Amino acid sequence: MKAIVARQWCEPRGLVMEEMDRPEPKDDQVVIKVRSAALNFPDILLIAGKYQVKPPLPFSPGLEVAGTIDSVGPGVTGFAPGQRVLAQLSMGGFAEFAAAPVESVQAIPDAMTDDEAAAFPLVYQTSYFALVVRGAMQKGETVLVHSAAGGVGLAAVQIARALGAGKIIGTAGSDQKLDVIRQNGADLALNYQAEDFVEIVKRETNGRGADLIYDPVGGEVGQRSTKCIAFEGRLLIVGFTSGAFSNFVSNHILIKNYSIVGVHWGLYRQHNPAKIAEAWRALWDLHNAGRIKPLVGRRYPMEKVADAMEWLASREATGKIILHW
Repeated sequence: MKAIVARQWCEPRGLVMEEMDRPEPKDDQVVIKVRSAALNFPDILLIAGKYQVKPPLPFSPGLEVAGTIDSVGPGVTGFAPGQRVLAQLSMGGFAEFAAAPVESVQAIPDAMTDDEAAAFPLVYQTSYFALVVRGAMQKGETVLVHSAAGGVGLAAVQIARALGAGKIIGTAGSDQKLDVIRQNGADLALNYQAEDFVEIVKRETNGRGADLIYDPVGGEVGQRSTKCIAFEGRLLIVGFTSGAFSNFVSNHILIKNYSIVGVHWGLYRQHNPAKIAEAWRALWDLHNAGRIKPLVGRRYPMEKVADAMEWLASREATGKIILHW
């Protein structure tokens, strides 16, 4: 089979396409013939050796796939060859076939395309855990979502709207992204490069601030968010696409009585997988009711994976980027 491979820590142009052995399913695994694979920011960090885990070289990146089951391993029940499924992987999705542990596999509803299915797991699970599990969002609360036109940001906007948030404010780094944020459920979208989101949030909340702040950006954006957070607000640390960590002053946290909350969805696989199953049930209910739907922003052939990664890194992307063989 063909696969995209990192043979050394590299930038996107250092990836190569190679022939590899097709995986055989082990106990409690399925092998999926990949029709669609989603690109995520961690893929760029993984190949550069900058992610929190470093896989042994060589490896194929790719964390989300959709397709049909090719074969099932011993002990697998509930899935059969030919069935349409999506899966979350630790790596290996940018290949014609991918092995997935059965606990990470979900059947795809008939109304969902393969592209939408590949775009669904990581961003919706992350955003659900951030808002509901870690952030304890309540109906009527004001939610501020940074980088709201990206994959996780749009998922957060949609979920917040579906679950009854009061006012949703989304930020982005360019005017071109604002319409898509509003179309996906935000009451207000603003360009944080051109406008002061702190003052706008204060104005829109009559000085109270945002109850929940969803931050996948980090750096100065995270730090400035503490200036417009409400009493007993929760600042959700989702990631650091800016490339910089945020530094918080502990006495300010005490004085304003807010919480800084880490969101590392992947750790629930180890510590509380039942929570992931619970989130899947909630997310499928929302999807089947038409309340949430992935936005596929661009599609690329797999041999153009470097172009796709550079587009994602440019911060111009909206929604999810999907790769095809």
